Amino acid sequence: MKKRITAMIAAAAMACSCFGMAASAEEQVTLRFAWWGGDDRLEATLAVIEAFEAENPNITIEAEYGSSDGYHDKLSTALAGGTAADIVQIDPETMPTYVEINPDYFLSFDEYGFDFSNFDEGFLRTQINGYYDGQQLGIPTGIAGPTLLVNQDLADAIGIDFSQDYDWDDLIEWGKQVREYDDSMYLLSANKSYITTFIFYNYAKQLTGKTLFDVESGELNITEDELTQCFAYIQSLYDNEVIAPASYSANYDGDNLQSDPNWIDGKYVATFAHVSTMNVMMAANEDANYSVGKLPVMADAKDNGWTANCPQIISVTSTCEHPEEAMLFLDYFFNNEESMSTLACTRSVPPTAKAREICEADGTLDSLMMEAADICSAYGGLTPDKYASSQEGKQIITDLVELVGYGEYTPEAAATDALNQLPRLVG
Repeated sequence: MKKRITAMIAAAAMACSCFGMAASAEEQVTLRFAWWGGDDRLEATLAVIEAFEAENPNITIEAEYGSSDGYHDKLSTALAGGTAADIVQIDPETMPTYVEINPDYFLSFDEYGFDFSNFDEGFLRTQINGYYDGQQLGIPTGIAGPTLLVNQDLADAIGIDFSQDYDWDDLIEWGKQVREYDDSMYLLSANKSYITTFIFYNYAKQLTGKTLFDVESGELNITEDELTQCFAYIQSLYDNEVIAPASYSANYDGDNLQSDPNWIDGKYVATFAHVSTMNVMMAANEDANYSVGKLPVMADAKDNGWTANCPQIISVTSTCEHPEEAMLFLDYFFNNEESMSTLACTRSVPPTAKAREICEADGTLDSLMMEAADICSAYGGLTPDKYASSQEGKQIITDLVELVGYGEYTPEAAATDALNQLPRLVG
């Protein structure tokens, strides 16, 4: 990486920006850039910042980075108070909530003449990728979605094949098979947050053929009986020891499954993961031989459920005092060839064909990540609605998943509580 940074800075010093804007050499400008992610993403992003600053010595990019835990709560408060960073990374499922609260939170890339020529318009101009009311309010950082990461050697030893089509009930039977093989092992690594994101929402879409809320009317699309079935399935995962007890997985909630000693020691056959962060899980146990599997679909599914999207959106906030310079930096971030090479797959499979070609030539295009993105894209399920996928919506379901996991709620009680709480998401 150090050699690449050095080469990148040297190349940047000789390069000319193709963006058609130039920051005034007479004015010193400071921009704040906030994002979350692991060490690889941090190192690559800082390298791009350093190279950009070398080419634009009057512009300083202040990096504000950390974990995803609490990131969007802080961002919500900062946006409302007018104190958000100039450039922000956003979860694409959370962004609709921000746009609904205030459509003027973010600047339009169209109005600043951003160069979209490297992007496929069909991919770019969709709401999940930052397109709202005819304006591109954010740029997608990659192609991503859910995946199933498999410890292939362990799966082979137990006789489990995730490469075939299978349904949710198969996970129950395979979970029993794993416990019979070794009662210190579990089929799936999971916590309450991942159960909500990967299991509850997709199971519900397959069961009902709808998102939890109607996108247009905001009415609930799911009945109490259907909610009960969703929570009953989650209870069956715990009861049949497909996943570790809730009291155990609570120690590794959010995006912290890679910290679980049992994952590090190879005690799980597989885990649901985001394509954009699957490398973090693989790095935690480098001794395993990994593959990516298909995703479960119930036999009589009314929708495939699983859908590909981008892992993050990057936007410029309307409180940015130097929007031209912010757009200049993001043009460098997304369209400069050295930046493409340096960022590689640190934010999932690159969002443009040009970046993918560069990374493939560099040997940095992760073939397993690409395969995971291709598998996910093939399902074509419904895009999550903005209400259920909001931070508050996820928290309601996650809290109920936890209560079911601890045995404090029956599936019926969880369903009743969900029906009482979910309507408040629609203001």
